[in-house]
Amino acid sequence: MMRAATCALLLLLCGCGARTAEPVCVLDPAAMPESWRPSGARQKTLSTAPWSAEESKDALHAIDRGMAELTGFFAYRPAAIAALRDDAVEAFIDLSYAAANTPALRSAAREQALRMLTLLMAPYLAQAPEQIACSEARQVLSYTNYARDLLPPGDARMPAMVARTNAAWRACGSLAAAMGYDYRARIASPKTTTNEAWDLTMWTITLIDARLVPGLELSAEAREMPAAAWHYLAQYPLVGARGYPEREQSQAFYDTAYLATHIAYIPTGYGRHPISVADAPAVHAFLRENFYAVLEMGELDLVAEFADLFRQYGCGEANDLQLRDGARYILKLFHAAGDSFMARREPWERDVVPAYTAIHKPWTGMAGLRVRVPEPPAPGTYGGIFRQEVGQAR
Repeated sequence: MMRAATCALLLLLCGCGARTAEPVCVLDPAAMPESWRPSGARQKTLSTAPWSAEESKDALHAIDRGMAELTGFFAYRPAAIAALRDDAVEAFIDLSYAAANTPALRSAAREQALRMLTLLMAPYLAQAPEQIACSEARQVLSYTNYARDLLPPGDARMPAMVARTNAAWRACGSLAAAMGYDYRARIASPKTTTNEAWDLTMWTITLIDARLVPGLELSAEAREMPAAAWHYLAQYPLVGARGYPEREQSQAFYDTAYLATHIAYIPTGYGRHPISVADAPAVHAFLRENFYAVLEMGELDLVAEFADLFRQYGCGEANDLQLRDGARYILKLFHAAGDSFMARREPWERDVVPAYTAIHKPWTGMAGLRVRVPEPPAPGTYGGIFRQEVGQAR
């Protein structure tokens, strides 16, 4: 009896028992846990009407404009491709994931992603494999992951990139040398910062993707790292807005919110596959309990990432109030900026913003509005690797 009572008390204190019973998509505030419910001045400016066919059409218009903005940006600023590296590819390739319902968008996005990648791979392909240093191991691995997805079958650049990646990793000699730190020490430390957890998150996604590349010589440690890191990140202590005196205006909360969205992208592979509440209950709880704080803060990009993830949990505007409010807010900012994502400026931004800031607005804005058809996590896919190996780590 004492053991059962103690267990019940611990569940009550940590909230674990409540989290396993959380709903997924909720339209009626009365049916929501109290901590999820609408709040804030911005939320009160949004319509309570059902999502309409006209709004769905408007969202498609915004996505079309966002794609045109991204394409035009790199056409007029080609030097930004080398400066942005992975992000120049990722901004497009993400649009092609779970996009069976929008084949024209998928095709155009992949075409642009391949154009970015072709330019970025060229300097590595111009070098002999043994000339690629350990310091380039992470970058060349990332491009090789993209090449596996984007290059046509039989393209000679694919084995050439694999050879260069293998050579760079041999030059490192260990995963710690490639990463620049021992990940085991990081996940064992109670002092791991948000920025350090962010880097673990990025490495986790990269190394899951690497499992799909034929011929890559991944060490046992590199194959094992994602499962260990996921187990850690899925339970990383995420402090919500209520935990800070400045609430949603806290820089620490802002950083934590971005970390939370990217931890949630680990199971989905940036939107390729679905995610479930059970994958990481604490992460889902953070997203739901802090959505209206993020909406109150008002940044387009972060609101859009939350809305994007609610879609990946299987929700839509017709059955989820938070997603509906998020989509309406994204469209409101898009129209206020003259039917443009790139023209949107947050209160703290100057008229001219860095290249990453410029592309991140349509990149995330489109993700927050785009209805997707999740790809099954079948064997031989990113989601398959996660479901079969990584997500089983408990």
